[in-house]
Amino acid sequence: MNRLLAQLHQAWDGRTRRERQMLTVMALLVAAVVVWLGIVRPLDGWRHEAAGDRARAEAHLIEVRTALTRLASGTEGEGRATDARGLEPMLLQTAEAAGLQLTTGMDPSGRFGFRAANAPSAAVFGWLAALQTTHGLQPVSLSVVENADASLQVEGAF
Repeated sequence: MNRLLAQLHQAWDGRTRRERQMLTVMALLVAAVVVWLGIVRPLDGWRHEAAGDRARAEAHLIEVRTALTRLASGTEGEGRATDARGLEPMLLQTAEAAGLQLTTGMDPSGRFGFRAANAPSAAVFGWLAALQTTHGLQPVSLSVVENADASLQVEGAF
């Protein structure tokens, strides 16, 4: 081992100053590539996987909260709400359980409309899926626009 180090030291001393600088820069570049490929890229992949896991967990949480809300209100066996008076409280309650802030009203075609601004995508689509599975409700119209901060602006009608 000492002989190898001595040979390396002798080879290094035999180089000019310019060659030493060039070899140092090349070694730094190789080290940077190794760090990029060995540390940064795997961490970025794990971060993306964690974001997907989180979105799935949020959607599951919305389903659980909706089921708990339904059980607490005693509407386990009831079907779909048929009038706007029964529809609005149910939509607001399930949206709140999903973590959404809805603004409700009538849309231009006379249907019961809703709007959610700056809503997380997992919460919106989890809420809509929960409405379909638990209450048999699907929006008649739906407009989804992504904001600059990756949240959604959603407008629709039932």
